[in-house]
Amino acid sequence: MCYHALMKNITLAIDETLLAAARDYAAQRNTSLNQLVRDLLDQTVIQNRKAAAKEMLRHMQENSGNSRGWKWNREEAHERGL
Repeated sequence: MCYHALMKNITLAIDETLLAAARDYAAQRNTSLNQLVRDLLDQTVIQNRKAAAKEMLRHMQENSGNSRGWKWNREEAHERGL
């Protein structure tokens, strides 16, 4: 994904040994450490959200609810804090 227009700088505290290993890892893959971190965050955060949404939709399609004719109204939803 490309977020160039939305990018913000952050500061991370990383052990020197881990930093050196991460730089080597990125270099072996012809990428920057910044791009490596962005890609890892994308995989763990964004992709996880997409997977969760997909799973939720699957559950909704497989499990049709039955309200037995009862419908929410604004007052009841407000009373219940919904």
